[in-house]
Amino acid sequence: MNNKQVSGNITRREVLKISAGTIAGTVIANIGVNAFAAEPATKAMQAWVNPYHDIRGFNYQPSYEATGYSIWRQFRPEKFDTELGLGKKYFPKINTVRYWLSFDAFAVDPLGFTEHFETAVDIANNHGLKVVPTLFNNWHSVPGFGGIAEEMLNYWFVSYGKRGEAANYVFQPYLEKVVGDHAKDNRILAWDLCNEPHNNGNWSLTLEWLTHSYKMCKDLGASQPVSVSIQGGLEQLRAVKTISDLYLIHPYFAKPEVLRETVDFASQQNKGVLATECCWGSLDDAERAQIVVSDCGNLARAGIGFMPHALHESLVGDLHRAQFGVLSSASSMHFIAMDGSLRPGHDVFNNF
Repeated sequence: MNNKQVSGNITRREVLKISAGTIAGTVIANIGVNAFAAEPATKAMQAWVNPYHDIRGFNYQPSYEATGYSIWRQFRPEKFDTELGLGKKYFPKINTVRYWLSFDAFAVDPLGFTEHFETAVDIANNHGLKVVPTLFNNWHSVPGFGGIAEEMLNYWFVSYGKRGEAANYVFQPYLEKVVGDHAKDNRILAWDLCNEPHNNGNWSLTLEWLTHSYKMCKDLGASQPVSVSIQGGLEQLRAVKTISDLYLIHPYFAKPEVLRETVDFASQQNKGVLATECCWGSLDDAERAQIVVSDCGNLARAGIGFMPHALHESLVGDLHRAQFGVLSSASSMHFIAMDGSLRPGHDVFNNF
């Protein structure tokens, strides 16, 4: 998640109407389609149909813990069930959820983690949701969620003789139990190898490890697409082209011209595009609702499905108000508050 300057197209007063309870569809009708639609579609956009254009969902971090390790070690299925149920209540058209997994939790207790993951997938399925499991992470805030660091790759990927041999020892069992055991599972929409891997200081090493992991997933028989969630832009898209069966992007403050470039790039290779994160945060409900309108509107018009970050207020970094922890520049990106209430104005998501 990168902090960028807001570039909304509706006025603060109009968004305050949403927060005050005005029907979101009426507000959008009043401000016009051009509030989130800029320029005519390119020929590539007109001819190409993105297989993931109709994905509507959310990232989900349960409310009860702050790190990936603690979420999966202290797994609380009733929280998953209740909070995903609230998601379907407030946003009945959602069809997908993105889970962030924890390799660290698996390393400590493979059997327990495997059982917890299976339960979490089953809960999502019971709510009519496909799952995008994120296998590794390279985003870091406060508290640290947990993830892959350069030091870890140097130790477990480069060292111990033949390059990659240690990865087969430490990472392969994880991928076998998560990806291999669900290789034909139609409850899984796609595998996200790593969240924002460009945050690692050594990109060449990270890419080598990701390529090794991508091949491992394919060798395990994954029938679902395998990809990597990047911040976006043509440079990063090109960097992950050979390990992306579709393109997973994080277009915060999604600009129409950048989305057109992405669609053109993907359509030339006949690959889909899915925004696995969008909608930057704010503590101001009205300002956040404006960001949701802008991001989701531009993505919908570009024919790109989207999954804002994130469904529920959580102790995880960037997903809570001040009483629940340290605030970053992302403030809070939740749609449903800790008490289970819908954040004011955020039902505007249903218009897209």
